[in-house]
Amino acid sequence: MISLINRRRKIILILGIFVNIIYILIFKPVCPWKKNFGIDCAGCGGTRMIQAILKLDFYQAFRFNPFLFLLLIILIIYILYIILRKYQEKTYYKLKSRDYLILLILVILFMIIRNIPFFDYLKPTVVR
Repeated sequence: MISLINRRRKIILILGIFVNIIYILIFKPVCPWKKNFGIDCAGCGGTRMIQAILKLDFYQAFRFNPFLFLLLIILIIYILYIILRKYQEKTYYKLKSRDYLILLILVILFMIIRNIPFFDYLKPTVVR
């Protein structure tokens, strides 16, 4: 019963990611932080980053949002680690609430730093 619930959760997660990518590619949503407050949030440039990754333009993807780009690489490595450990039938490191708190702090710090004029190079930019 538990494995069936876990399988359903995985399917819903994969479908949710797929639907979000399709939504991003079709509708190109506008950031509410940028629209209402005039500042870049930690995720600004994320949509364009995904589009650049799908075009295999990794340098431009990094320029749009370096934080999310590096976070995506870490996430891919973590997923591969979990798959490898499960294949070897060994236990693996599960994220704890402390890890999520650290991630939240990093997101907030990146949002603050990228809006300081000295760090303009962290804003989403197009390089051509």
